[in-house]
Amino acid sequence: MKNIIRHISMLFTAVLIVAGCNIWSDYDPNGIVSELTISVAVSDTPGSPMTRAYDTRAEINPGDYISPAHAGEMIQTLRIMILRPGTIDDKNKDTTWVVEHNRYMDFYGVSKKAYMEVNGLSFKVYGPEWKKVYLFVNENTTKTAVDGQTQVKLVNYDFDSLAPGDEFSMQTIDNLKIILNEESEEVPSYALPMSECHNVKMPATDYHRDLFVTRAATKFTYIFDNQTFQQFNLTEIIINKGSRVEYYMPRITYNGDPLKGTFDVKDYLVPNVDNNDYYSFRKDYTTTIAASGVTTLESIYLLEGKYTNVNDTRNYSMSVTLDETVYEEHFPDVPQLPRNTHVVVVITLGEHGIDWTVDVCPYGEYWLYPDFGI
Repeated sequence: MKNIIRHISMLFTAVLIVAGCNIWSDYDPNGIVSELTISVAVSDTPGSPMTRAYDTRAEINPGDYISPAHAGEMIQTLRIMILRPGTIDDKNKDTTWVVEHNRYMDFYGVSKKAYMEVNGLSFKVYGPEWKKVYLFVNENTTKTAVDGQTQVKLVNYDFDSLAPGDEFSMQTIDNLKIILNEESEEVPSYALPMSECHNVKMPATDYHRDLFVTRAATKFTYIFDNQTFQQFNLTEIIINKGSRVEYYMPRITYNGDPLKGTFDVKDYLVPNVDNNDYYSFRKDYTTTIAASGVTTLESIYLLEGKYTNVNDTRNYSMSVTLDETVYEEHFPDVPQLPRNTHVVVVITLGEHGIDWTVDVCPYGEYWLYPDFGI
């Protein structure tokens, strides 16, 4: 069946070479100063998911599970880093970049507020010139280290260390990685990391841009539709071909314009070499699947991957263990799973067996506007 995965993601990269004439000296009170206002939204593409297997009872609609489930899927902290050209090598067409602004905002720490969109952030910047705007969301998320006790940052970088006037190493930032080590380790759901990089052409006048960030995780939601009069005990779920590593910054190309509507992922890059660093994610449960009812599990958050099986395009498979019986199935027509997708699995338990419905959806569009000024 047709497989449509919609996203909002983009990344711009550059080679860093220090040479040529330095234009940083233009950054002084005699320069042209204008106001750049930015609105930042979590990337969401409205639309209905595509059904890939069998239909189940009409009252279970995967589209009902698209909207953000909790504050962890939203903006809790936001860092906006604006760069301007520092050194330009006209001969080799290379540019280094210098930090113009590095602003950090924490909405959740005191007020416990999280947002899908933050509007009207104002910056005094120099122009006219091209700028790069890096966006980092929920950068302080931690995970448990391999020793089982120590808490370490999921993204191992000190963004506070960069001050206005500092040279910005795009190579360092673009090569930051998120790594999962254990078979049962997930991306921490209490504050999902997000990021993006945008090119902004700043004129010599005031200017506004709408920008977005992309969640650095793939979400899995399991729904059990028990149409029997018997309860079941769920003890394990396995998702095969998960990736242990991904780039923190998205490296995605797409068809269409993400700022004007829906679009499809064309391709994306992962740090995995060939099919290395893939594994079987395992999660233990002691969950009762009630008779004649619907049981929805808490979502699982894993890394994007690009496993390729030349002999079978159904690269991803899964299994569930119910009453010590293992049931296995492939994700139909899902050869790859980039970040910011939501896999909704509906498992129907009937008198004559088990049916699977797998839908791959974008996160739904759900706007919240902050009631504060920045």
